[in-house]
Amino acid sequence: MLLQLTNSSYAGLEHKVNEGSKFQARPLYLQVRDAVLERIKSGQLRPGGLLPSEMDLHRELGVSLGTLRKALGVLELDQLIVREPGRGTFVRSRQSGRASERFNPIRSEDGAPVREQIKTGTAKLGSAKASERVNLKLDEKDQVVRFERLRSHEGRPYAYELVCLAQRRFPNIASRSTVPDDLEELAQGSGVLVARAVGKLRAVPVPPAAARALSLADGTVVLSLERLTFDTEDQPVEMMTAYYNLKNEYCKLEMR
Repeated sequence: MLLQLTNSSYAGLEHKVNEGSKFQARPLYLQVRDAVLERIKSGQLRPGGLLPSEMDLHRELGVSLGTLRKALGVLELDQLIVREPGRGTFVRSRQSGRASERFNPIRSEDGAPVREQIKTGTAKLGSAKASERVNLKLDEKDQVVRFERLRSHEGRPYAYELVCLAQRRFPNIASRSTVPDDLEELAQGSGVLVARAVGKLRAVPVPPAAARALSLADGTVVLSLERLTFDTEDQPVEMMTAYYNLKNEYCKLEMR
């Protein structure tokens, strides 16, 4: 089963190049989107921070209000900014809105995101496996950083995750004493903005390490999620495999 965790950002948007730059391959509104995005990546616009007004951006970037609003619409679809009527437009923070549930499909019995406790293991540097090189678009000599993560709900471990990152995109993680529990915090710390993820759900026999972590007998059939996360340039960021021992929790699929 294929699980689409976020929507494609540009579906339905017209790709027009304005008269003054007809030889520019990238549409003008996407160039404006890139300019604002670069400020977010660099930290000039911080999570939770207020963007300049539309009039200020319109004058500063030298584009029409229509082009600017189209660019901001793309950033909003990417869930990178939040528009609040009467207040302005803000860079989305991890604490705002649905940030905590963007890439985690597991829900409590009442449908809310699981109130969980997270324990992240030590990051270790190593050679990439063939599947990691393909999925993360790595060169032959590129190394990866791997770590484990255990999620518990009401004191019961319910998810065991194996995470793999490209070392060249996250050069300092292996030397850190602790690894952030949150994917977006982890990515933003290295100047990476996460935009979307795709995943595959399977029923599989639990591997030994996951069985021990989840207090299951070897070979117990569990739900597994293989997730690949992408940045705003549609380049792979993270490869993660999770094994779930669900009781009252469930996996939410949103299909459009």
